Amino acid sequence: MLRLRELMKKIFKYRLIALLSFLLIFTDITAQEYGIENLPRFDMRTVHFGFTLGFNNMDFTMKRPNEINPQDSVLTVTPESQYGFQIGIISDLKLAENLNLRFIPSLSFGDRNVYYDIYYPSRDTIYNVKKTAESTFLDFPLLFKYKTNRVTNFRAYVLFGGKYSFDLASQAKKKHDDELTLKLLPHDVTAEIGVGFDFYLEYFKFSLELRMSYGLIDVIKREDTPYVNSIESLRSKMFWVSFNFE
Repeated sequence: MLRLRELMKKIFKYRLIALLSFLLIFTDITAQEYGIENLPRFDMRTVHFGFTLGFNNMDFTMKRPNEINPQDSVLTVTPESQYGFQIGIISDLKLAENLNLRFIPSLSFGDRNVYYDIYYPSRDTIYNVKKTAESTFLDFPLLFKYKTNRVTNFRAYVLFGGKYSFDLASQAKKKHDDELTLKLLPHDVTAEIGVGFDFYLEYFKFSLELRMSYGLIDVIKREDTPYVNSIESLRSKMFWVSFNFE
C-alpha cells in the first residue's frame, strides 16, 4: 500500500510538471506570434479582487519521543496524506511595481490518517489501527507576492508569508471514548511558500499556483493514551494547487 501511495504521488507530481511546461510553451509561442497585450491596465489598479479554487494534499510531520516506554504497546506510527479541496476570495493590494500583498480567506476541506502498529501481549498479536483526523479549515493567509516583469501576457511570481487556520471540525472538546478519531486542536499557524504563473487572458487574469504550508505548532490534543504518548509532536504539512481568477 505504501508503494502504491508513493507511486500515485509521483504520477500526480509529474502531471503537474507536464501541465506547467505546456502552459509555458503555449504562452511563449502565443506571445511571439501575436505580441498583443490583454488587459494592459490590469496592474495599474491599487486594489483588485478575485476568487480561487483548488486542491490540497493534507499531511503531518511527526516526531516520536527519543525514549519510548518499554511497556508501550505502540510499535510504529505512520501518518498518511489525503487529498481535499478549497475555495476562497482573493484580495490584492499593490505595494510596489513588482510587489503585492494578498489576503485570501478560504474554506478548506480534507482529512489525514495516522496508522498505529499495536502489540497485544495477551494475544501475542500485532494489530494495525487507523485513526482519522477530519478537518474543515477557515484559512486566513497573508502573503507577499513578488513578481517578474510582464512579458506580453505572462509573468511568474513567488509567494511567502504566514497563515492562521481554525478547524471547524476539531474534536478537541470531545470526551475520551473508543472511537477511532484523532483529536486535533482547532488553532494552527503555518509558514507559507509558493510559486505561480499569471496568464493575462482577454477578459480576466488566470493564475496557476503551487504552494506549500508548514505547521509551526503542535496540533495534537494531549491525552494520557498510548496513541498520544507515542507522539512527541504532530505538525501540519500541506501542498496546494490553486486556480486563481482575477
